Amino acid sequence: KTDVFYTKRGVTDLLRLTSKNFKTEIGLIPSQIIDLKAVMGDSSDNIPGVAGVGEKTAKDLLERYGTLDGIYAHIDETKGALRQKLEAGKESAYLSYKLATINRECDVPLELSSCRAPVRYGSEVKKIFEKYEFKSFLNLNIYTAEATESGVEYPPLVTDPDEQTLFSAIEKSSEIAVEFWDGVADIFADGKQYSVVVSQDLLGNSFGYKGDFTKLLKKLYSAGHTVIAFDIKSQMHALENYGVSFLADYDDVSIAAYLCGNEVGVTDLKTLIENYSFKKEYSAFALFTLRDLFFGKMKERGIFALYGEIEKPLVSVLYDMESAGLKVDIDVLNELGDKYGAKIRDISRAIFNECGIEFNLNSPAQLGKVLYEKFGVSEVYKKSSGKFMTGADVLEKVADKYPAVEKILLYRTYSKLYSTYIEGFKPLVRRESGTVHTTFRQTATSTGRLSSSDPNLQNVPVSGEGKELRKTFVPRKGYVFVDADYSQIELRLLAHFSDCKALSDAYLNGKDVHAATAAKLFGVSENEVTSELRRKAKTVNFGIIYGMSDFGLSESLGVSVSEAREYLTKYFERHPEVKAYMAGNVEFARANGYVETLLGRRRYIPEISSPNYNLRQFGERAAMNMPLQGSGSDVIKKAMLGVAAALKKSKLDARLVMQVHDELMLEAKAEDADEAAKILKREMEQAFSLRVPLVADVHIGVDWYDAK
Repeated sequence: KTDVFYTKRGVTDLLRLTSKNFKTEIGLIPSQIIDLKAVMGDSSDNIPGVAGVGEKTAKDLLERYGTLDGIYAHIDETKGALRQKLEAGKESAYLSYKLATINRECDVPLELSSCRAPVRYGSEVKKIFEKYEFKSFLNLNIYTAEATESGVEYPPLVTDPDEQTLFSAIEKSSEIAVEFWDGVADIFADGKQYSVVVSQDLLGNSFGYKGDFTKLLKKLYSAGHTVIAFDIKSQMHALENYGVSFLADYDDVSIAAYLCGNEVGVTDLKTLIENYSFKKEYSAFALFTLRDLFFGKMKERGIFALYGEIEKPLVSVLYDMESAGLKVDIDVLNELGDKYGAKIRDISRAIFNECGIEFNLNSPAQLGKVLYEKFGVSEVYKKSSGKFMTGADVLEKVADKYPAVEKILLYRTYSKLYSTYIEGFKPLVRRESGTVHTTFRQTATSTGRLSSSDPNLQNVPVSGEGKELRKTFVPRKGYVFVDADYSQIELRLLAHFSDCKALSDAYLNGKDVHAATAAKLFGVSENEVTSELRRKAKTVNFGIIYGMSDFGLSESLGVSVSEAREYLTKYFERHPEVKAYMAGNVEFARANGYVETLLGRRRYIPEISSPNYNLRQFGERAAMNMPLQGSGSDVIKKAMLGVAAALKKSKLDARLVMQVHDELMLEAKAEDADEAAKILKREMEQAFSLRVPLVADVHIGVDWYDAK
């Protein structure tokens, strides 16, 4: 009674398989598909099949013997290597048969009729469509009244109130909500929503407001009440244009929504209030209501302290860092630009000489054609599509065999450095101060890490060809940079969480943890560990943190998959607590749908229950790594708060100017640098009390390169 639409190409070229044409099209009857998968396997469903037996051979066997049982009943009729493969793979074949067979005896308490798609959808469905940006669905008239009307009781709406009425409402309120959009200020105060035309653009310069706009801003952001808004930090920066200080207490709804776990990446209030079906003209009231909703959720989950003690106070610290910016030495930037430009030209000429032809190095089609036809690099040509594949993942695998490929990768490195950091940074340097001012975002990552944009200073290379770019960032005259980064913080957190004796002993006794791991992996004393063995152990240590598979580890180490698998097996044998901890994370995520950090920060991992093998594997890796990476975020954020407070208390001429994951950097008056360094190291190392010590390595330098 069932027809199957089989996708031949894309989603429009379909083959309709029915009971009448199945044998003609596929060559088997439907029930034999189970037997087929039992023999040939199916990597997409993680069904192993019989090693070395493909689809054609499997079909030939089933055409002769009908079923898997039939194949093994006539095994004597099969000769040579095929018989050996079938005999060796018999257990795998029957396991595969079981895996490929759908269990139809499940008790499903659901009537098929209830699965019929409704004519109209409610607000929950609309929220899902909005979250995943199904924009074509959102434009359809398919939603119930409840989906477009939230059902909340809206407050009185007062349009263009006189100044006295508005100011009186603000003064009466201990909490007000504020949002600016399309030249309108929405203010929720004293139980009413006030809509005030203030400008033709967001906090712009041409005002439609009848009163003194600066006076209104001072009233809104004065001390004595709490301002509820979306992205408080942006409002702090906008107020600078009017010489108005943000003196009020505040609650940031963007951060509260983010911590509740389902609004990662929501960067504007419009999207958020639409997700919760509020009318746009009541945006301030929506802010007020959603703040209470998210606060309730955080209190239920025991993470309200994470908001109140870490994320909320961090807003003002990040604001100060963004306002300070980093000074750029334009002369050094230009020198590096000339250097990179010359490198790009020299490498291009070398490639053209080697290839005997000039072509567009940035064109995958032209590059692939030259590599394929000139040097016979077959890996770049994909026969199924007839296209050339010249991504880094392909070229890096053959670079050691083809010098031209190695040069092409080097060309790409310098081209990226030039376009991103030379040409990309120049327009962002403020002419009057010579500084660049990044934006730190607290709500952009699933692990709690801060991100940096416009420009992204966290991506400035710390090693390799682009490390010199750090020389372009310099302190103001008379100042130096004081830089510190945590030593192996995620490995230390692994030792803490797993209570692994081997890792803990290494850290508590000040040993080289990678050398200690190498000794255990390779069966030598720590004195006999070579630099190569240490390098391998280091890769394994960090591979464990990221849930790396044997295949991934083999790629990183340049060894066979079996050798990599042996390393992982030995590692877990010698660090059983780590294995138990990682497995526990995965099981917790399967049972609860999320994992947590030191401070209770959650990451929801729906992928861990996915029927798709690759997605499920991703979910398992995320469950293993997020508590470590996310806890690292907790630690560095707490350290930032401690450093900022301690510097303020010390009266030293020093301030935080940069954060890069596990690294913090101060700009300090030269004579205050040593004291500032002591504060930085102390606050970072005392941010949390773990089973093993936190260690921060501190350096002082005349530029970012020198300080690192």
